[in-house]
Parts: sequence; C-alpha cells; structure tokens
Amino acid sequence: MATTVLLTALATTMLLVLAHVRTDEVISQSAGTTVAVVREGESLEALAARVWPDAPVDVTMARIADLNSLDGTAVQAGSRLLVPDSTRG
Repeated sequence: MATTVLLTALATTMLLVLAHVRTDEVISQSAGTTVAVVREGESLEALAARVWPDAPVDVTMARIADLNSLDGTAVQAGSRLLVPDSTRG
C-alpha cells in the first residue's frame, strides 16, 4: 500500500513538472517572450542589453523584472528567465 502511494505521488510530481515546462513554452511563444539563461557574473542590466540591444536598457530590465516577478535587480547565474523576444519587435 505504501509503495502504491509513493509511486502515485512520484508520478503526480513528474506530471506537474512536465506541465510547468510546457506552460513556460506556451507563454514564451504566445506572449512575445523567450527564455534566457543568466551568465556567470551577469547583472540584470547586462542581461537586458544582451537580449535586446536596440531597446532602452531600463525598459527591458523593467519588462524582465515584471515577466519573472523579480523584486529587485539581483539575478543568479544559471537562472532561466523569461525575456522579451527582440525578434518580434
């Protein structure tokens, strides 16, 4: 019985993880965003300049913060953040 409960919980967790990944893809495609990985030593300002070099950095930073519900400008290397898709203008 305990094994069945454990396996059910594991299967449910895996399905939730897959649903979350798929949701990120759908949001990315439909909202004019893409996913960027923060590089080692990169600040939010540098990320904003990298992902959309032709836009004002402060505007891009604010959009990234809004898309990811960031409270400040600190970002962690390796983090995957939704960013505006510069190819969609």
